[in-house]
Amino acid sequence: MSVSRKLAVPVALAVALTAAGLAVVAGDADGNVLPAAPPAGVYGIGSVEARILSALGFEVGGTLVGLSVDQGDRVVKGQILARLADGEQRAAVAQAEAALAQVRARLDRARSVREQKKSVDQRRQALERKGTVSTEAAEDARAGAEIAAAEVAVAIADVEAARALLERERVRLAKFTLTAPYDGVVVKRERELGAAVVAGVPVFTIVDPATVWVRTYVDEARAGRLAPGQVARVVLRSVPDQALPGRVARIDIEADRVSEERVVHVAFDAIPRPFHLGEQAEVVVEDGR
Repeated sequence: MSVSRKLAVPVALAVALTAAGLAVVAGDADGNVLPAAPPAGVYGIGSVEARILSALGFEVGGTLVGLSVDQGDRVVKGQILARLADGEQRAAVAQAEAALAQVRARLDRARSVREQKKSVDQRRQALERKGTVSTEAAEDARAGAEIAAAEVAVAIADVEAARALLERERVRLAKFTLTAPYDGVVVKRERELGAAVVAGVPVFTIVDPATVWVRTYVDEARAGRLAPGQVARVVLRSVPDQALPGRVARIDIEADRVSEERVVHVAFDAIPRPFHLGEQAEVVVEDGR
């Protein structure tokens, strides 16, 4: 092999390592590249994760009749993601609406009767004071007015109960529609049209892309040199020749008792697009040493 070919591979490796932020020096007489001391900073290895990731499912069971998004789609807060068959529940809402209309009509009638009884009572009391009608007739009119007022109170209570029942049925109907709780990206679609869905079983998994970061593990012996806000460099396994800038966002209070490592979360200065949750990443946090 010629000297130029013997030097080609080591030189290419040196370029890649330098781009990733790892220091190298020229090699021996045979052209082999030897790694130098690691760059200033604390090294860790981990994976791309997200602080806000949600598995979304229905609060009720049923059959999936509508799916409006798929993996990789961006969604906005309140956007409809899926629907369950809701014919039976819509009928329950219609029945509750009819019941409310009936008790409202009963209340209107009771109020009319109350006003009529009240007018009769007022006339009887005036006539009783003049001696035109008997005391017994006046007392009967007073009792009728009081009964009519009580029936109005009962009708009002019936209206409130019917209104509460209707609201409950409408709330239940809303549960047959699955909406996005925040702006995000769909990372999983777990069910397909026609599937029988059980309450609480995930249909979609979405993530807030603004919360994507690297969950990395750092040896406890070096973790004491870290603090939130420190500058870091992240190298993703899929893009080994590119170092992405970031900063230490959080250092977990509890360390791993088995591996004796501390969990450090590094946030990207700019979220990589596309991002892939679970992708391996190497991190170097610059601590000035």
